[in-house]
Amino acid sequence: MYVVSCRRGFESDQFLGAENRYRNYTNPANPNAFTDLNLTDLLALAKNKHVCILVHGFNNQLPNVMSAYWEVVTRMNDQGVFGPAGYGLVVGFTWPGMATPLGYFTAMLTAKKAGPFLLDLVNQLRGEAHTVDVQTHSLGARVALTAVKNPKKTFVDNLILSAAAVDNHLLEPDEDFFPAMDSCNRCLVYHSRQDSVLRSAFRLADIADGFHKALGQTGPRSKSITLSKTPNVYVVDCTARVGKDHSGYRKTNQYFQHWAKVLQGGALSRYDELS
Repeated sequence: MYVVSCRRGFESDQFLGAENRYRNYTNPANPNAFTDLNLTDLLALAKNKHVCILVHGFNNQLPNVMSAYWEVVTRMNDQGVFGPAGYGLVVGFTWPGMATPLGYFTAMLTAKKAGPFLLDLVNQLRGEAHTVDVQTHSLGARVALTAVKNPKKTFVDNLILSAAAVDNHLLEPDEDFFPAMDSCNRCLVYHSRQDSVLRSAFRLADIADGFHKALGQTGPRSKSITLSKTPNVYVVDCTARVGKDHSGYRKTNQYFQHWAKVLQGGALSRYDELS
């Protein structure tokens, strides 16, 4: 599992480092089994391939991140998302998840500060890869949306936001992340109306930003605005399959099957549902 970290010392869950660092983790049962890499090594692996970058959410120490990423890659492989019909390289990106008493309030700021590190990784890979996709979970959406919010600086093929812990109006015109929609070919919003974390903890923790529902709970606030103003946004209601489990996407085959459909490049429903 190839991993790029902007954490201080690679593993800090509180502080950003000065630059991205690179590792290859070789054993899912042993978080200490890895070899150090450099950017040149990673770019050689990405050459002419479809690449996907995974971005985790809030409150994650590195062993937990690695466990989740191994599970995601295994499901990707089983469902054809990774392999001959899908990605040729998957890279895990890790940022300080702020597993601290200050928690979510500082994590939002750190996610924003981590955006430029992800932007640098995307642009480095774009120089060699055939395409670059970014898939996020929870607060990882803020990292990714911050990274790609300036369409003059970068471009990704598919931006995949799962259980996104950002306000549900922020993809609309004149809102913070609306410009990011010009930085991607397609933006996929996967949400669950029953998500227990986003229904309660998110709205309390995010109160300083206004009392809004999460994008990863309800999907975009306005269906009419989404259909008319953001023609490359596709919304998938995963409630029937994911239910209350905030981390349930990586455990749900139907989620990966829809992801595989996205990679096939055919027509997609603007509003769909996992049944």
